[in-house]
Amino acid sequence: VAAWAWAAAASLELADGFDWPDAGIGQRTSERVKAGKRASRHIACSVCEECVLELFPTQPDAGQIASFLENGELEDALGDAKKLCEMRSLAQLFRKLRLEVATRSDGSAELLKVEGKLPFYEEINTSDLVFHWKSFAVQHACAETFRRDGETIAAAIQESLRGIDDAVEAVSAEDLPRRISDATQRGCRLAKTCKRA
Repeated sequence: VAAWAWAAAASLELADGFDWPDAGIGQRTSERVKAGKRASRHIACSVCEECVLELFPTQPDAGQIASFLENGELEDALGDAKKLCEMRSLAQLFRKLRLEVATRSDGSAELLKVEGKLPFYEEINTSDLVFHWKSFAVQHACAETFRRDGETIAAAIQESLRGIDDAVEAVSAEDLPRRISDATQRGCRLAKTCKRA
């Protein structure tokens, strides 16, 4: 019943549209916090996927991935939402990826890749006077997703990648990033925040 009520409320909100506040830095107001929370619901899956993918070793082989999973590094990282979702790290990651929170007139939002310029993210964002609601949206999506479901996501990814270094199921270097991405996507789709998006 609760899921139905949430879905009904979300569809009513979408039908009515939404007036997004100015995208720049401003004073922390209930309107800006509401906008950040609203946007976070729409971007939660994408934020989850990007945060998880960033944890994997760069240019790994199947043995490195298996070791990374067996050593519990993924589970440890996803189980510590406070550290994983620290705003400075998120700002650096989403600037590096050139992903920006883009809003639509229907009240929805998404992460879009921008060309040419680096998207703005406030690295501290704790002040009541200097508040960036789009940065808050990314941090809120991250914190809610991993606080609630970090262990579930980690377990699903580990299950998807189990045996990745077995000789029987040898994974080519070219296929490995796709396998990691697919496993990450499946894991993130299990998060409650992602199911609501």
